[in-house]
Amino acid sequence: MLELSCILLEGALLSVVFLVILLVTLYYNPRIWLKDYPKDIQQAVKERTKKETRQFTYIGTLIMALVAVPFITSLYYTGDQVTFAGAFLHFYIVFTIVSLVDLLILDWFVFCWITPRFIIIPGSNGAKGYKDYRFHFIGFLKGAVIYVVLALILAVLRVLVAYF
Repeated sequence: MLELSCILLEGALLSVVFLVILLVTLYYNPRIWLKDYPKDIQQAVKERTKKETRQFTYIGTLIMALVAVPFITSLYYTGDQVTFAGAFLHFYIVFTIVSLVDLLILDWFVFCWITPRFIIIPGSNGAKGYKDYRFHFIGFLKGAVIYVVLALILAVLRVLVAYF
C-alpha cells in the first residue's frame, strides 16, 4: 500500500538533509562540486585538486547513503505487505521530491537567481553558467531517468526482503 503521507514526509526530510549537506559544502569550498557546474564555469578554472576530489568522494558517499533511508523506512511502514509497484513508486517519488527541491531551491533560487558569493568559484566571475536555468533543468531530467533505475533496483531488493 502506498503511504503518501510517509512518502511526502520522507521526501521533505531527505530534501532538508540533502540541501544542508550541499549548502555547507558549497560554503566550505564550491570547487568540491566543480564537475556539477556548467561547462563554461568548469573551463574558466583549474581542475579539482586531489584533495577536492577526495572530499567529493566522501561527501558523495554520504549522499548516496541517504538512498538507504526510504528503503529502511519502507521496512518499518509496510513490513511484509509490500508490492513491487508500491515499492517502486515509493522510492521513485521520494527521490523525485528531493530532486525537485534541489532544482527549485538550490539550483534555480540560490545558484541562478541570487548567486551568493560563496557559490562563485574564484576565476569564474561573470560566467553565464551562473544564470543557466536550462542546464539545471536538464540535470533534473537526467536524474529522473537515473531514479527509475535506482527505484527499480531498490524495489526488487525490497520485495526480496519481504518474501525471502
